[in-house]
Amino acid sequence: MPTPSPITLQLPEGSSFTDLQLRRCDDDAIDLDMQLVQRICQLNGWDFDKVRADPAPVVSTILTVWYKNHLAQGGAPDAVMEEFRRQGQMLGQPLH
Repeated sequence: MPTPSPITLQLPEGSSFTDLQLRRCDDDAIDLDMQLVQRICQLNGWDFDKVRADPAPVVSTILTVWYKNHLAQGGAPDAVMEEFRRQGQMLGQPLH
């Protein structure tokens, strides 16, 4: 079985993981800067209208890949992402 190739994610130059402003809402949904997500979609050739209609798969990928790189580059842990890791949750929560 071939090894899956790593996901390449193009990010806006000068942006950091914290720019996403990831936070939990009262109903356990997550909220983040969707304008930044839109810029990421544009950079990667993804249809933002389709992403907005069903954001969980793409946003989950963005969060997972970017956070892993963020930590690998010495970035500080993010409380929301660490909570997901502790709970072993998928990031398919509703978005606001």
